[in-house]
Amino acid sequence: MNDGIRAVMLLSDGYGGFGGIAKFNRDFIAALNASDRIEHVDVLPRAIAAPIDEPIPEAVVYDRKAAAGKLAFLRRTSRRAVVGGPVDWVICGHCHLLPAAWALARCRRARLALIVHGVEAWTAPGNAIERWLAGDIDALISVSRLSAERFAAWSRWPVEKTCILPNGVDLDRFMPRPRNSGLLSRYGLTGGRVILTVARLAANERAKGCDEVIALMPRLLARYPDLQYLIVGDGLDRPRLAAKAEALGLGNAVVFAGRVDEADKVDTYNLADAFVMPSRAEGFGIVLIEAAACGLPVIGSRIDGSREALLDGELGWLIDPGDADDIYAAIAATLDAGRPRHRNAAVEVFSDRRFVQRVGDWLARTATAETWPSSGRAGGWAL
Repeated sequence: MNDGIRAVMLLSDGYGGFGGIAKFNRDFIAALNASDRIEHVDVLPRAIAAPIDEPIPEAVVYDRKAAAGKLAFLRRTSRRAVVGGPVDWVICGHCHLLPAAWALARCRRARLALIVHGVEAWTAPGNAIERWLAGDIDALISVSRLSAERFAAWSRWPVEKTCILPNGVDLDRFMPRPRNSGLLSRYGLTGGRVILTVARLAANERAKGCDEVIALMPRLLARYPDLQYLIVGDGLDRPRLAAKAEALGLGNAVVFAGRVDEADKVDTYNLADAFVMPSRAEGFGIVLIEAAACGLPVIGSRIDGSREALLDGELGWLIDPGDADDIYAAIAATLDAGRPRHRNAAVEVFSDRRFVQRVGDWLARTATAETWPSSGRAGGWAL
């Protein structure tokens, strides 16, 4: 008889989703599937934004019916609380899903793990019940030490018991390549120098740094007349950003590519001479390590989780996102250097292989102990 771990995972999105959290969730599910400690995983996604075009891992049941709206998600979660086989772990992939995950875990007498990413976990929710639930978990997984510390500052969770699990990147896929002429034409790039940001353009955040780079473009163009700023990603803030670029008379110097197909993602990174994201509220920043894996010089923030993604400056420039001169100097130094594209070997710390290993180590520790030590960066983020 198989006595492996049986888990239920509640997600905001995963397969068929976009962005860093969806990617983390897919990687986490795949890592669970790769572990010989796992018998079965039921996954209930809150949303599926696009058709699922990749295979679901063998040990996983991905409940598409749960993604048919809020009521459908709650019905499917409630159903799993009373029917189905035993559950050892309920894994909550987002703070906003914690009430449902907590109820499911308590009904099934299972242990409860919460995964935190960024700003959603940095401040206490207004609801007192949600604040209490945040301290009534059995395990915390955080993509960065920064997010773990900010979550611990308002919850009752002891930060030293947190498992730090940074995002992973497929180093066999994200790698330096020649520029794709078809994409240059598609995006309206002239073949000159290109700086790149990949980000969700959310109107309620505006923290990725696109405003700061657009504001610097007139100054940068005076020094580099062939420079173009490529912004990849979409959202409700795009019209405002486009209007700002137009008001500054930037013409085709700022290019909005929208959301790109996953198949074109690596080639899109490789169009650029530098990746720039002077963010203020990044929990980790998987796009930073994807860009680094493609051999781009990377410029990121020193005040948020980007610092951890860039290994305290080992993988790129760290700047103050509130200091326009600091951002300009980093971009200028990168463009002036004109170094051939070369991947920094330190990015291997964030490889998919290491991610799978970390999840396996977490499963091993939680199988034999009520608590486990803080993981932190030790010998390359090893748990």
